[in-house]
Amino acid sequence: MPPAQGRRKWLALPPRPRPRPSAPGPPSPLRRAGALLVLALVPGLAPADPDTLRLEVDGVSGELERNIRAYLSIAELAGTEDPDPTNISRNHRAAPEEIREALQPFGFYNPDIRGSLDRDGDAWVARYEVDRGPPTIITELELRIMGPGRDDGGLARVLEDSGLKEGERLRHDRYSATKDDLLEQAVASGYLDARFTRNEIRVHPARNEARVALVMDSGPAYYFGNIRVEQDILDPAFVERLLPVERAERLTSRRLLDLQFALSDTDYFERVAVNMARQEAAPYTPEEDGAEEARIVPVEVATDPKKPRLYSIGVGYGTDTGPRLTGAVEFRHINQQGHQFRTDLFLSEVRQGLAARYRIPIKNVRTDSYNILGRITQEELGDTRNHRYLFGVSEDRGFLGWQRSLYANVSRDFTFVGDDDRDYTFLAPGGSMSRSKADDRLYPRRGWSLFFDLHGAHESLLSDASFLQGQTRAQGILPLGPQTRLLGRVHAGATRVNRVTDIPASERFFAGGDRSVRGYPYQDLGPQDADGHTIGGRYLLTGSVEVDHRVWGNFGVAAFWDAGNASNQWPPDPVEAVGVGLRYASPLGMIRLDFATPQDTIIREDLEMAPDWRLHFSMGPDL
Repeated sequence: MPPAQGRRKWLALPPRPRPRPSAPGPPSPLRRAGALLVLALVPGLAPADPDTLRLEVDGVSGELERNIRAYLSIAELAGTEDPDPTNISRNHRAAPEEIREALQPFGFYNPDIRGSLDRDGDAWVARYEVDRGPPTIITELELRIMGPGRDDGGLARVLEDSGLKEGERLRHDRYSATKDDLLEQAVASGYLDARFTRNEIRVHPARNEARVALVMDSGPAYYFGNIRVEQDILDPAFVERLLPVERAERLTSRRLLDLQFALSDTDYFERVAVNMARQEAAPYTPEEDGAEEARIVPVEVATDPKKPRLYSIGVGYGTDTGPRLTGAVEFRHINQQGHQFRTDLFLSEVRQGLAARYRIPIKNVRTDSYNILGRITQEELGDTRNHRYLFGVSEDRGFLGWQRSLYANVSRDFTFVGDDDRDYTFLAPGGSMSRSKADDRLYPRRGWSLFFDLHGAHESLLSDASFLQGQTRAQGILPLGPQTRLLGRVHAGATRVNRVTDIPASERFFAGGDRSVRGYPYQDLGPQDADGHTIGGRYLLTGSVEVDHRVWGNFGVAAFWDAGNASNQWPPDPVEAVGVGLRYASPLGMIRLDFATPQDTIIREDLEMAPDWRLHFSMGPDL
């Protein structure tokens, strides 16, 4: 390409390539006949219509070849049956210019292109030999932030990571990506009026040189003004405690999302829309030393309340519980202070219960609360049957990313074993800590959860006996490949008590079942009394290692090893089980169907339970 004369030797280029032309419509019979005549006069070509068109691009590969094929209008005809000769001829003539345009975004402005159109049997062959030529080098580069954002670390990182450097080949995609990233980061950092004062690429094709300029004026930083939440179901002072941002705090896109999620994650609002009242923005001088002139803007939050009551009912099945029925009623906002009440009913073959909880939000409304609870349960544990009546109070608070609970429970238990029954009364204070983290709540590929609990009673404080019990549960998930995960869990517990029969069955440890040691019945592992009844023990230690693999869509397979037991001695003598399973990742959690084989023989009275397989069905989150 000869150099341009005078001021036109530098070409100002748009930051994006020309769109690929669309395929023309079918030609008229006269134009088709004319194209046949032209093709017939080309040496070596017959006038007959070929059946197909084959496209060959030589001399380049990778992203250059892919972009050339994307630009070539003749590529739309390749592989089609009976392509029209008029379109073949027209698109072949346009190919050299299209190839030049396809190479320019990669910094090649002087390619050497040789094209041919031949016939190979019943096919047309469009062949293009491409020499991309010398690269266009950036000789002058100006990347600069003006205004209050010139010292912003986020904007500076965008410029550092742009990939645009003097002395290196011009890449239009890096220029465009840097431009987009600057605008995105400016808005994210609160520079809502950011604009480019210069954004251009100038190329001198004859010299293979380019000048690149991206100059942004950040404009003033924005700060949160008054936050107005439109709602009428809660006290305004209570709503202020829901807000995670304060007036005069730096306004960023992340903090706007924090504001929206803080309100939408509560049980009070169905819809939350956050908008800035830009027309009311006013000049503002931050309190930081050396801060430049900024803007403060009110934020308006539109809300729709959730229904005041929620009714739910569910049916299910698990091999631990058998068929089950659940029901709940939740009162989401009893008064303008956000108090809540919930009652739950649970019915199954092995466990029945009714529970109620009254929640009073405090301080951080989302994580902190006082709770009053009551519970009536009847449960089969091993060979025991336990009835429990419980009343308790608790204080729950967020603590350094953990959820901490301090509680005190008064309970009345009745434990039945064979023809024997005992009753127990306890006042048991305690505390628990829990935390979980996962990349996806429904199907995590990496995550963990931890739970710790310590509680006890003393016979001098409204209790029939003294005991102290602690337990912990830990679970973890790690990826082993694109479709494979490693899952592990451990559950350990210990009780200090004179005799295990001094505490009710609800305070003893049992093992076995879907989420314990598969291959054994639910809560069927543990110490036995003189009559061979499983009555539970002081200690518990169970663990599991599992590998699952998705084979198609949401369906997968798994293999696992479980071990553990409950005992009156530490550590418990473990039993083991191995097995395989089927998995389905449903919108409600993982559905598991496991086939487990116990590896130990257990003697129960006159019945010898030889190793055999056992089916386990369960559903719920992995963490």
